[in-house]
Amino acid sequence: AINHAIDMGLIIEVVYAGQGVRAVSPISPTVWGANPDIEGYDYDPELAKDLLAEAGYPDGFTTSIWTNSNPLRMQAAEIIQADLANVGIDVEVQIMEWGPYLNETAAGKHDMFILGWTTVTADADYGLYPLFHSSQYGNAGNRTFWSTPRTDYLLEAGRTNSDPEERLAAYYEAQEIIAEEAPWIFMRAPINVDGVRFNISGFTPH
Repeated sequence: AINHAIDMGLIIEVVYAGQGVRAVSPISPTVWGANPDIEGYDYDPELAKDLLAEAGYPDGFTTSIWTNSNPLRMQAAEIIQADLANVGIDVEVQIMEWGPYLNETAAGKHDMFILGWTTVTADADYGLYPLFHSSQYGNAGNRTFWSTPRTDYLLEAGRTNSDPEERLAAYYEAQEIIAEEAPWIFMRAPINVDGVRFNISGFTPH
């Protein structure tokens, strides 16, 4: 319901000046192992209201969203707050200093929070295992404290199997489960912008 309630396209255009694509799963489409068949959540406030009613919250509920003092995240939080208010969810935005923010989210004291992750290895293992395996709760990376036995199995299979096709199958299924269960609000995969001087040729971004 929350994924459907938020106009992520607006956030990308207004807050991030169009520098990004709507995320449909936890890893960027440029990462090896990203599932290209996941459709993601459309902006649909009416559907969000229906799903809230089905879940037993026809009048919404009260919650909070934490962020650190990053100005872009603060702006995104304000838009999220307004969008969720439109479907009956009353959200308090709390701005925290970086140290306490990391400590408190690692301890699971939040309702919702905004944070980013870069899959620096460009392999699905680093974009999924630390964030969704049950052994990684808290400071290790899984600050949503969400996991399932099946995703644990798939993420373990993906990092221990040497067959690329079998690894892909494991990561594709894991992303399907994560997208369906939606422990995250899927925001954006950023686009890097590089400025190149007129007399430079042959530059290829990594």
